[in-house]
Amino acid sequence: MDYTWSQQIAGRRAVYVSDAVALAADPEDLTYLRKQVWRWMAGFCQNVRLHLGRLVVHKPLLAVWVLLALLEILTAPLWWATPFLITATTSQPPALAFLWWAGAELLLTTPPLIYAARRRKLPLAGVLLNIPCVYATKAVNLVYAWKALIVELLLVPLHLARGLTVYEKGRADTASVRTALAGG
Repeated sequence: MDYTWSQQIAGRRAVYVSDAVALAADPEDLTYLRKQVWRWMAGFCQNVRLHLGRLVVHKPLLAVWVLLALLEILTAPLWWATPFLITATTSQPPALAFLWWAGAELLLTTPPLIYAARRRKLPLAGVLLNIPCVYATKAVNLVYAWKALIVELLLVPLHLARGLTVYEKGRADTASVRTALAGG
């Protein structure tokens, strides 16, 4: 991200390659997931801190997308709290408020999953059965996105924190990898 944004600010172009494939290693446990998501979120916020001003001047459309991503992070807790807010501010019973929210969530979540399944030729039923995992992932992402906002965009500029300074992949912390690295 840092390299791409720096190059775009310098006048070079990024090119989208639709058939590019990037194989990812899924987190094996919660420790790895936490490290991975923190690295992604903190890295994004570091790049916002370092490049946003120049993006606004040199790449205003990219700056708009970055600001929309920040807005999504900031407003996500309101969306998650919507069933409680509906219940507190209307005469709707909690179950109905939750059903409304869950239905809206499914309407927003399902079409991209169907598109991705078809595009990647994955079994649709298998993808849709994993929808509960999407919500667990969203919850983890939200926690670390807010942590990154606070640390990288507030505490680091105020010199109250160092932020992300060590690039930690996370896999070396698992027992099997430690054993393999030790030659055992």
